[in-house]
Amino acid sequence: MSDAADETAGLPAPAANPDLFGHEWAERVVLDAWNAGRMPHAWLIAGAPGIGKATLAYRIARFVLSGGGEAAGGLFGAAEAPPTSLAIDRDGRVARLVAAESHPDLKILRRQLTDRGTMSAVVRVDEVRSFEGSLRLRSAEGGWRVAIVDEADRMNRNAENALLKILEEPPAKTLIILVCNALNSMLPTTRSRCRRLVLKPLADSIVSDLLLRARPTLSGADATILIRLSEGSVGRALVLADAGGADLYRMVAALMAALPVDRRGSVPGDAVHALAAAWGKRPKEGEADAFGAGMELVLWWIDRAVRAAAGATGLQEILPGDLAAGARWVAAVGTETVFRRRAEVVRLSRLESALNLDRRQVVLDSVNCLALGDGLDRGLAAE
Repeated sequence: MSDAADETAGLPAPAANPDLFGHEWAERVVLDAWNAGRMPHAWLIAGAPGIGKATLAYRIARFVLSGGGEAAGGLFGAAEAPPTSLAIDRDGRVARLVAAESHPDLKILRRQLTDRGTMSAVVRVDEVRSFEGSLRLRSAEGGWRVAIVDEADRMNRNAENALLKILEEPPAKTLIILVCNALNSMLPTTRSRCRRLVLKPLADSIVSDLLLRARPTLSGADATILIRLSEGSVGRALVLADAGGADLYRMVAALMAALPVDRRGSVPGDAVHALAAAWGKRPKEGEADAFGAGMELVLWWIDRAVRAAAGATGLQEILPGDLAAGARWVAAVGTETVFRRRAEVVRLSRLESALNLDRRQVVLDSVNCLALGDGLDRGLAAE
């Protein structure tokens, strides 16, 4: 999930959000570079989805497009009072134009809608070349230009290689900001051409404040579960809140804790069918997708179970006993088998998306696989 998804989750769109929480150190790094006259031509802002990366990118863009410290001589002169914040007048012309993504010197590259009305999986090379060409033109207002590449890790290799051309030879007074959810997926040459800001997950207190501000009717118990599930991402917390994430996790934890640890056990039929019925419906337009959120939580539960079985530190219970139940299951089934069964669940989920399969059956097959194994499991057991 891109940070841009925050708008649909109940927060202002990053381009219109004047507030930044939890990343003051990153703002200080940018300001120090600006005030020292050493602003790099490209920043790479990386971190988990939904923690404010795009919000920071647009905050930098507004600051630079407004002239930043130049009005006081900040970049090229001896400023008596260099800026101490990237914030600008939220009601001013630059802020309004950036919020509407209509500032003539702001260029944005992101995934596009396909002819079927779905979002493209990648940013393509022709889109990057058009983007690059627009940055070779003169500034419309005679000052800085800012280019933001959202979900830069979604560029295919040809697209990323095309972007390298402008990273290696940037036009004067042009700032390029790459927003990235998966830093290691970027080419080493791309990473080396940018100054990096790797943002950390938000503190629980910040997630709690933003979550309850956006969803004030949440119960305290549900909010606590969502905050722990969010892992420092307010975007994730809000998406899960809209999908009934607290109840989804309760169902997942209860079902997974009841999975048999050997072939003498049985899958809890009533619970599985209740789960399939709850997740099997396809959402109407504007409704949250319980199937997508629920399957994600199943995989997340498995990943935490593996870590708990390996004795990882720093894990926090979401519900009482969920980590212990996961560790017992992994120890009994075996880590290699768990990974194989998890991969089959991922395959089934992808097939559902690609082939429009019956979601109820996908849920039933996934749980059966986790409980009893796939064909390879059964073949090994027979030997």
